[in-house]
Amino acid sequence: MSPTSQITLYLLTLNCARLPQAPSHLTASVVPTLPSTPPTLLLLSLQEIASLAPSFLGGTWITPHIASISSSISSATQNVYDVEYSLVGFHTIGLTAVLAFIHPLAADDISDIKWAGVGLGIGGMGNKGGVAVRMSLGDTEITAVGVHFAPHEFAAESRDKDWETTVRNLVFDDGSQIYPSRPGGHLFVFGDLNYRTADTRPRRVGEGIPSSTAPREEWRKSLEADQLTRRRKAGTTCHFLEEAAIAFPPTYKYDLEAPVSEVEEVFVEKRWPSWTDRILFLPSSRLKVQTYDSIPGYRGSDHKPVFAVFKVRAGGRGDDEAVVQAPWCVDDGWKLRRAMARRGEYVVGGAMMAVESAGIWGVLLTVVLVGWGGWWALSRTGTEI
Repeated sequence: MSPTSQITLYLLTLNCARLPQAPSHLTASVVPTLPSTPPTLLLLSLQEIASLAPSFLGGTWITPHIASISSSISSATQNVYDVEYSLVGFHTIGLTAVLAFIHPLAADDISDIKWAGVGLGIGGMGNKGGVAVRMSLGDTEITAVGVHFAPHEFAAESRDKDWETTVRNLVFDDGSQIYPSRPGGHLFVFGDLNYRTADTRPRRVGEGIPSSTAPREEWRKSLEADQLTRRRKAGTTCHFLEEAAIAFPPTYKYDLEAPVSEVEEVFVEKRWPSWTDRILFLPSSRLKVQTYDSIPGYRGSDHKPVFAVFKVRAGGRGDDEAVVQAPWCVDDGWKLRRAMARRGEYVVGGAMMAVESAGIWGVLLTVVLVGWGGWWALSRTGTEI
């Protein structure tokens, strides 16, 4: 296996719904989706990986959640390929994370690894966010961006704004943005983009919602109304990116409290079933989509995981070698805003942890910490970082 010839990429996105993910269930669900050719690189985009307190505190608070999912993926690859993939690394911004795994035979070909993150929640904090990794496999640059955008049917414009904020503020240490930094680079954007199939919620509970096992034709009208597809074509989001054809049922929102059935799963009737979980890519003559599908049998979340397999031809020259110009420039204050938001995450995460463990004293501590954090942030507005 060598990146000088052909690279196989496996991407998977999963909104964990802030629930513990049973390793055995995740492993069993991933195993059938792995391609016959062992992937060179395996990338995961995770959203709502844990509750707010550990996610905002990060460090050792979030490590067990990452380790659980990482072990599930390692078990799956070991089961299928009898090979132990190495965890290249991971990065988290609040509740959003990206993990990267490399095949051992390609480990020596990986270089120049960079990570970046941006909060898209209140005050730039990471209740919603974006995480990016960029690396070189031989002479091929790969950039993968895991995102979690604003919720609700009526908030399509907010999601467009989240995309703009991602492009402007998700910046690597060398000052480069997420769009490829050199000719022939590849960009993938995957996660819970949260675009819906309607601009308002159902007027009546359950009205007009097909079964999750309905033929594709019954879902066609909903798919035609998909906000992401419409807005991407209109040029308001995910500029220059494309998506393979969707041939799987909506990925959200499933009722976890409904009786378990081997035949059919039930949608929450107060939401329009939607394809919130997506994998997009920058088109290239070097890139081919082999598989794009969901994992309908997964029941560890109210979302269904979505995965894709790509083949990337490496070496030589393609006919589309120009560097794509990002639709927006870098925000000058991106580093300062992220630093201030990170301090806010520490304050909120610590306060919530205190509330959970100390009752009324935790509530009092919350008031003190949030008040202090707000004063401190205001006092540092002019600070350069």
